[in-house]
Amino acid sequence: MQSTVLTCKHWGVCGGCRCDGQSDGHPAPLPYADQLASKESWVRALLQPYTIEEWRPIIPSPEMWYYRNKMELAFGEFGPDGMVLGLRETGRFDRIVDLETCLLMSPEAQEITNRIRSWAKKHGLKGYHRRAHHGDLRYLVLREGKNTGERMGILIVTKIAFDKTAAMLELTALLQPLFSTFLIGVTDSLGDVARAPDMHLRWGPGYIQDKLGALTFRISPYSFFQTNTRGAEKLYSLLQQWATGIGGALLDLYCGSGGIGLSMAATFDRLVGIDSNPDAIQDAKFNAELNGLGNTEFVATDAEQFLKILPASKLSVQLATVVVDPPRPGLHPKAMHALLELNPTRIGYVSCNPESLALARTTYRA
Repeated sequence: MQSTVLTCKHWGVCGGCRCDGQSDGHPAPLPYADQLASKESWVRALLQPYTIEEWRPIIPSPEMWYYRNKMELAFGEFGPDGMVLGLRETGRFDRIVDLETCLLMSPEAQEITNRIRSWAKKHGLKGYHRRAHHGDLRYLVLREGKNTGERMGILIVTKIAFDKTAAMLELTALLQPLFSTFLIGVTDSLGDVARAPDMHLRWGPGYIQDKLGALTFRISPYSFFQTNTRGAEKLYSLLQQWATGIGGALLDLYCGSGGIGLSMAATFDRLVGIDSNPDAIQDAKFNAELNGLGNTEFVATDAEQFLKILPASKLSVQLATVVVDPPRPGLHPKAMHALLELNPTRIGYVSCNPESLALARTTYRA
């Protein structure tokens, strides 16, 4: 893990980084060791109402800087050129910080950001105004395979910008050496999201691949994949150790493209993965076949709906372990009730939001 202290000129304004100390007016993030201690103390306090058999120390990220494999950068209409590209200001949905440096994304991604910003200004393209709902360019999504070197780009634009043929042709020549695959999404929707219903593949297969441990994963434009690759490798290794020797069937809820379940599949007789995103499920099926894991099944449905029919299925008899990785709001109360009624031998809860994890106890009792 790197120990070098780096600084960013946007610290305190840009909302991309948020950790203890920013709200107290610190000119730079707290030292990483202090951040870890603070987070560990916070999680312990949140889970204090539970009976904890064993506390294990917090595990630091293997990489402190440039660790993210996905960035969603927004265009905005500010400044003399009417175009900025970066991340939102802290606490503002309509103000974009024009990123000149970033310690989250790779240096190569920063170079790409600079090139696209220059290209847009050269052609007089405007960033999107989120209050007036006008402009040409809306989002730039970058996804990287940290272990394969593959890179995907998704540029979200309005119909007017997409029809500017000369600008789009120059963009291809400018970026093709830097991306394994590139897509342009076209939308005039008022919704402010980094996706579009009308997608145009400019080159490449439309996805990238990355490796986690011994497994290879396909990553599609909108499928979920852990954003900290090295951290995900640590997480999956811990889950593998936790599941060793259990056997039976494993149910992976909110499975995304299958990362957690597939990393544990060799330990179980059967793996069933559930996710409401059909694209993610297609990736999960592809990933299972790619890695020669034939004891798997992936279903595109809501976790709550699946749990309703599970007690009457053969899987409920085979079920030994459930692992869940829900979105930030946490495990749905109905899903929580259904799981506890199933009473599997083990439930593994992977949480990106300790606050919603802590609320699970009170939600169930209610």
